[in-house]
Amino acid sequence: MKRRFSEILCFLALLQFTNPLPLLAQVSEDPYWLVLEKGKQYFRNSEYGKALNAFEDAKRKRDAVYSKMQKDWIDFLSLNEVRALGDSLGKLELFLKDKPNKRISDIISEIKYQYKDTVIQDSSQKIIGLIDQLRIYPEAEYWIGEVYRIEGELKIALKQYERSLSQQLAIENNGFTTVIRYKIAEMHYLLKDYLNYEKVLINILSSDTLWSADTRSQSFIRTAMFKTLTEDGINRFLVLYRYDLTDVEQAHRKLGFYYYATGRYDKAVEHLTYAFLIQNTLLIKEIQRREYGFIFSDYTQLLRNLERYVDLEPFIIDIDYYKTNYYLAAALFAVGQRSTAFSLWTILSKYEQAEEWQKRSQTQLKKPFIEPINQQP
Repeated sequence: MKRRFSEILCFLALLQFTNPLPLLAQVSEDPYWLVLEKGKQYFRNSEYGKALNAFEDAKRKRDAVYSKMQKDWIDFLSLNEVRALGDSLGKLELFLKDKPNKRISDIISEIKYQYKDTVIQDSSQKIIGLIDQLRIYPEAEYWIGEVYRIEGELKIALKQYERSLSQQLAIENNGFTTVIRYKIAEMHYLLKDYLNYEKVLINILSSDTLWSADTRSQSFIRTAMFKTLTEDGINRFLVLYRYDLTDVEQAHRKLGFYYYATGRYDKAVEHLTYAFLIQNTLLIKEIQRREYGFIFSDYTQLLRNLERYVDLEPFIIDIDYYKTNYYLAAALFAVGQRSTAFSLWTILSKYEQAEEWQKRSQTQLKKPFIEPINQQP
């Protein structure tokens, strides 16, 4: 598959270099966003050569659309009667009421759809730069990275994800930014660059103010949380606390596994506690949505409730739910919190759905131990 994919890339590059006009003539008339969606469908169907071509085509189309828009806007602003209006977009819109120009009105509508008024700042000149930002297509760059990732070209995929991230941050810092960062972290891990793996995950956690903020109130909550967990146990902990910042759950979980594997058990407890709390907050909320009047009181009962909802199993697998439970117990044991550790292992040891983690918990209960430090976690 890799060889075939490389041959496709070479062929496309040669075709573009030797005969660009026929290639351009073959480009579909579909809008860039539809071309991107077609590329995703090719990707899902494992047609990676077609997918890559579609994603590149989507980039070119988007750039062409907004380059033309930028040129038309600059040409309009260069007219003497428009220059006399100054930089005020409001004055320009009044001007258009007397002298309608559909193309320019459409450009203004597009800009107002894409950006808030606080970003536009009533500036006709600023729109030139805003259109320039719209020429980039971070989602297409991301999907190009996905093609390289699936083909095993991890270093190229990493560069694509980093390009996508830089473009996305230039436009907006939102949920997609976090998705890209997780992909970058995954590439660092697979490339055995563990320092950057850790760095990227910590960067994701900058949005978790409960974890990262140093305010007195946040510090008090954190201290109270860990004290409740270690002194009052799992049930009391989950009765008192809820936390549903889903974007950071994966970062906490992966850092927790990483820190345990590398022998930093206090940090492992810290991050796995957050992951455990977020996971169970989401599950409790889901059961409350399905069962009118449900009130959490007992962790063992919560697991029994989950048995009834087979459709939740993919989510439970996706978040490494039982593994998180096991390693939270393991990290607690490593820092001397044996009581809470044994409570978690005891629950898992009786729960068949936990499979591997049930067996490992049973082993720990018979003869508890701290797993060896792993230089390549």
